[in-house]
Amino acid sequence: MAGNVNPRPSLQAEIGPDGLPREASVIAYTEKIIEEEQLQLRKYIQENYSKIRDVERELANLSMEMKLTAGPKKAALEHMRKKIEMSTERLRVVKLKEEQARKALEAASQAIKDEETIKQKLCEDLNNLVQESSNTQFSRLEELKRRLEALNPSRSSTSLPSVSSSLLRVFVMESENHVHMLVCPP
Repeated sequence: MAGNVNPRPSLQAEIGPDGLPREASVIAYTEKIIEEEQLQLRKYIQENYSKIRDVERELANLSMEMKLTAGPKKAALEHMRKKIEMSTERLRVVKLKEEQARKALEAASQAIKDEETIKQKLCEDLNNLVQESSNTQFSRLEELKRRLEALNPSRSSTSLPSVSSSLLRVFVMESENHVHMLVCPP
């Protein structure tokens, strides 16, 4: 026991790092917990501070990059904007031409229909004229035949007038078709 100067260490006040005597082990335990938390906070702050510095460094680099490329990017964007405007104008002109072409096509289609209608009417008129002319010619031919038979009654036979009438009708019809084919092809 010679080495042990203080036989009752629990009676002696423990001196803390601040120089003040500690009164109980609860205080020591609390201080220990506080020191550990402070140490963790310092580590956390130091880690976050280094992360913040890294982010600040990246931000500074990005800012420098933006300053260096802002002029060319702005020029490129302006160039693209002008190209888009020119393309839009060309598109407007082409659409206008398309609309004009569509209207011209509609007008031409209508003109074709009108001309076909006029042609059809003219063909019908021609057919009517040819028919009237044929009927008139046939009537005149019949009249001439009667007059001829009246002048020469002994030469007329019963079968001859019907044959000549049939031949005359075929001739008139053939001439009608020929005129119709020349003027109004199918």
